[in-house]
Amino acid sequence: MENATHLQPALQPVEREPLGDQVFAQIREALFAGRFEPGQRLVLRDLADSLGISITPVRDALNRMVAGGVLEQGPRNSAVVPDLDAQSLRHLLIVRTELEGRATREAAGNADAARLRVLEDTMARMRRLIAERKLEAYLDLHRQFHFGIYRMADIPILFEMIESLWLRCGPVLTFVIPDYVLSLKGTDHHLKILEALHAGDADAAETEMIADIEEAGAYLLSLADDEGRIRRARRS
Repeated sequence: MENATHLQPALQPVEREPLGDQVFAQIREALFAGRFEPGQRLVLRDLADSLGISITPVRDALNRMVAGGVLEQGPRNSAVVPDLDAQSLRHLLIVRTELEGRATREAAGNADAARLRVLEDTMARMRRLIAERKLEAYLDLHRQFHFGIYRMADIPILFEMIESLWLRCGPVLTFVIPDYVLSLKGTDHHLKILEALHAGDADAAETEMIADIEEAGAYLLSLADDEGRIRRARRS
């Protein structure tokens, strides 16, 4: 029998994920979900207290986001969620349609039955939430639907670029609730995207994704105030 000392151990020591990475992931998720308002100041001490940790990993996470253009440098020991104006949103929409349209085109060539079933299930859940007027979880499912398609493109660098754009748009994407979502405009495009993916029709899939982004973008642009800042629709 081979000497046991020459065998590789079955398990390796587990490395804990650095706190800074965990904080980064949580803030990233909050931005995706629109839990921070445009213009909101994120104070290091407040975030550290809510997370029950020291300031250092929070500072590391915010510095990474400021360096990546996702957040802006704020006053001492803080960062600021960018206050998106109409011009900036138009620029983001131009890039989003190019990148997300291309990712959808590529996904049409890679679509398989298992991943399409996941997308169908996600879309069905989205429609159920709309029908029941329970929109709290809608945006999370909406993001899962879109990123399920972009992941299907199997181009990691493209996926990362799209994620970065969504982080910049996240705080205003929540403004589509409830009026735009309840108008059901987006669901038509979602259905047509799925049909195109099933058919392997790259042209139609790309066209419908671009239309989906542009229509939602037009609604958000309609919310711009007199100074061009995108603001949540006022409820009557």
